[in-house]
Amino acid sequence: MPLRNPNPNANPNANANANALAHGYLPELGELIEGKVRDNHVSGDKRFLVATDRISVFDRVLPVLIPDKGAILNGIAMWWFRQTEGIVPNHVVDWPDPNVIVARQAEVFPVEIVVRGYLTGSAWRDVEAGTFEEKYGFSIAPERVEGGNLVKNCKLKEPVVTPTTKARTGHDEPLTAEQAKRLVGDAWDTLVETALQLYEHGARLAEERGLILVDTKYEFGQVDGKILLVDEVHTPDSSRFWLRSEYEPGREVLELSKQFVRDLVQKKSDELTPQDVEETRRRYAELYERITGEPWRSPSPEVPIQQRIVNNLVRKGYIRGGYVQILAGSSKDDPHVEKLTSELEARGIPHGHRVLSAHKRTRELLEFLDMLNKSVEPVVGITVAGGSDALSGVVAHHARFPVIACPPYKDELDYFVNVHSTLQMPSDVPALYCKRPGNAVLAAERILRMASPALGLDLGLGLGLGLGLSSDSGQG
Repeated sequence: MPLRNPNPNANPNANANANALAHGYLPELGELIEGKVRDNHVSGDKRFLVATDRISVFDRVLPVLIPDKGAILNGIAMWWFRQTEGIVPNHVVDWPDPNVIVARQAEVFPVEIVVRGYLTGSAWRDVEAGTFEEKYGFSIAPERVEGGNLVKNCKLKEPVVTPTTKARTGHDEPLTAEQAKRLVGDAWDTLVETALQLYEHGARLAEERGLILVDTKYEFGQVDGKILLVDEVHTPDSSRFWLRSEYEPGREVLELSKQFVRDLVQKKSDELTPQDVEETRRRYAELYERITGEPWRSPSPEVPIQQRIVNNLVRKGYIRGGYVQILAGSSKDDPHVEKLTSELEARGIPHGHRVLSAHKRTRELLEFLDMLNKSVEPVVGITVAGGSDALSGVVAHHARFPVIACPPYKDELDYFVNVHSTLQMPSDVPALYCKRPGNAVLAAERILRMASPALGLDLGLGLGLGLGLSSDSGQG
């Protein structure tokens, strides 16, 4: 279920808490690969993982944000990555922002390895229903349980591995070891051995901190034949943690993990109350503090989270901090697009070009605008369409970013006949107009600079300059 902002005119990253992150799209880094809670980009040999404040349960994203959740997840994951480097190397290259991890782009094995030290959750339901052996290829008998009492939340004498498929969308399906090995190949035994070592090490460290690492999932990939731990490790989204002081087999235990939210949703609905949101945040923060031994502090609360991410990625040289999207109605407009592209490249402004007709590819155009509206960094659109210029009107109406129309007139007659279709837009369609590509790019440049003084664009402009965006009627 896509996350929707109830106010279509509001910042797409807005929430009841203004410093929560709904989306992590960074157009400069390429296509958005949208996960349930992490937004990904692949740029060269690197993968940029932006941990948002979205939360998902039962394969759907809830229509709320949990402030600080993404940063807490990354903080916990990075702590565990450091603790487990002696067991298996991981994919982390850099951590430039609390919400952003830069990783090596790996070939990920299509299996999630779930390790369980206790019998709870779906595994316990499968045992009760008599379907566990059918799903995983082995049974859980009382002899495998400490004390021999097969009850919910009982501790297993030895951890067990229950692999699942790694679904891009929808639900992960259980696998037997034989099925998983067919998907993974010869690396399977090594992955299982590594996963068990990670779990046992994690369980020991958790116990020292008054916690029980109940179960968890691991994902692995490889680069040049070398196995890496990828995604996340021992976070409240991927693992179940209990307080050791409250544990007793057969009884419910306080959850310091996403299971708390799953239980809430099962009891009522997707609509978490503000109190539910705050309690979820509190539990995630408590887990961070117990694991790391450090107090949780919201990162840079005085700076909007989107601006902080842009600032940090600009500072590390990963992005320039602003983006111009050219949208053309037809490939026939390529000569005009080339003029715009040349101007953008001369000024060092990151940009992209798509051909999407407002008449013939309306749905695809709207879907693309929906993605652009999620951008963390400032975006300016430049539309290139002749004739009635429906493209500029459609884009300006649906975009949450400034749109500059720069139509490709064939000659002066074409200009005088059609310019009014751009100048006389209806209400709530704020398309700006520049006849000349150089002026359109200059206007876009100034908008981007004013949107964020920290942009890594060498523009040489002061913040007090006027924008000069009124219709130039062909004279600009």
